[in-house]
Amino acid sequence: MSPASTTVPVADRRSHPREELHLPTGLSFSGRSTSHRWGALRVTTTEGAPQRLVGPSSVLSTSRPASRTTLPYEAGDAHDIIGVGIHTAGTARITTHGRTLPCAPGDVLVLDMAAPFAVTELDDFRLHLLRIPRDFLGLPAARTDVLWGVHPRTGEGVVPLLAPLLKTVADLVTTSRGSVAYGLAGTVADLLGALSSELTAPARTGTGETDQNAARLDMAHRVRVFVNQNLGDRSLRPETIAAHHHVSVRYVHKVFVHEGTTLSRWIQRRRLEECRRELGRTGVPSVSVSAVAKRWGFTSSAHFSRQFRAVYGISPSHWHRLRHGDHDPTPAR
Repeated sequence: MSPASTTVPVADRRSHPREELHLPTGLSFSGRSTSHRWGALRVTTTEGAPQRLVGPSSVLSTSRPASRTTLPYEAGDAHDIIGVGIHTAGTARITTHGRTLPCAPGDVLVLDMAAPFAVTELDDFRLHLLRIPRDFLGLPAARTDVLWGVHPRTGEGVVPLLAPLLKTVADLVTTSRGSVAYGLAGTVADLLGALSSELTAPARTGTGETDQNAARLDMAHRVRVFVNQNLGDRSLRPETIAAHHHVSVRYVHKVFVHEGTTLSRWIQRRRLEECRRELGRTGVPSVSVSAVAKRWGFTSSAHFSRQFRAVYGISPSHWHRLRHGDHDPTPAR
């Protein structure tokens, strides 16, 4: 038998049916929450006094039951959904995947909405959180898993670009529709992909490298530049790359062993990335999946589709429709 519950309305300024936040009896939510469906995203802004917010599947304990609630953006099935958010006011502690991390205003937090988590708000707070389907990111599981947690706003890299974009999206949900929504959702997804690449990039030693390592790093850089300039050439392979750089095929393979992959696999990954980028680009005329595959060096459309699905978990045609809003990837709640 399910526990008794009370309901708290969650305002929605669009024409969708009103959402309700279901709370077990005895628990309360102190604050205000608005939730909007916006293209591929569900955008929720929650604000209130200090309290502990938990995911619906969470078994995390709390010493203050009256201050614990289920987050309003957690309504419905949370599987295959990623939450990416930013506080514009208030500090917090984020507990997810066995870690508790501090979260300051401007930091980017990324949550696995299917896993237990808690957001302990330490001050009066305002939190924008975007729910985005995993498929919309087009990332393999291993590349997605590195995102969970808090990414500080300080320093260089992707976060200083992503953080203000999240606030912009939250500000635009009541005024912009259609292609703007899907375009900005695609930009958020692309920046999350760039953040994943940043987090998984091999460490580089800046000083004290041996001459041999320096030469290897230089050759790896030159090979990457050459490959990126010739991805559409279907004759591109280790033998032609080695000949162009006047080194042995064995040496080229040795360079990429240190890069954590093989050269052939890296070429295929880069081709898939460019196909994914082109098929997901908004604001351009519809393109043929087979034409894109051919343009980036794939000789067989069937082989391309199999490889694309193996890496990204969806077919290239599904990815194309998803990014162009041809169908709604997340059912309305």
